[in-house]
Amino acid sequence: MMRRLWNVFVLLVCIGLCAGCERAETLITQTTPTPTILSQWAIAAEASSQFGFPDWSVTRATGAPEVNACEDDSRAWASARGNGVEWLRLTYAQPVYTTEVRIYQTLGRGAIFRVSLVDESGAAQRVWEGEDTDRTCPGVLSVVVPQTVERIVGVHIDLDESRTGFWNEIDAVELIGVR
Repeated sequence: MMRRLWNVFVLLVCIGLCAGCERAETLITQTTPTPTILSQWAIAAEASSQFGFPDWSVTRATGAPEVNACEDDSRAWASARGNGVEWLRLTYAQPVYTTEVRIYQTLGRGAIFRVSLVDESGAAQRVWEGEDTDRTCPGVLSVVVPQTVERIVGVHIDLDESRTGFWNEIDAVELIGVR
């Protein structure tokens, strides 16, 4: 009789331990969601100037890239003068903790000298400053950053077209980050 009670006791303890394991596993699964990487194109843009409208206008820098050649193409944004300091600011639909910005250029690489990220409060944080020395055309200036602490909703690009002596045309700007 004692042996039978002992076996029942051991069985109950084992069942209790196993049930505890399942609950712990469920809790861990619920508290560690998998991050979602989002790649998105600008939905709106503004600039210091634009060459024309609708051709070469600031709206040409929104959406996915359309230009596949190194040429003056009206489907990309171009500034009015092509020989001074200009800026382009883009807005995105989904705020993300940014990890990368890709700027698709179709003409005049080398004019971009600064890239800043704009958070939900409107504050801009510089993430890259320098010289785009890659002259591949068309080409992509990729700015990889450590994942931001703040959620980002915009990208601000500063250009100095006197560096190249010609227009820099931007077809699209991709924002990549974690939702």
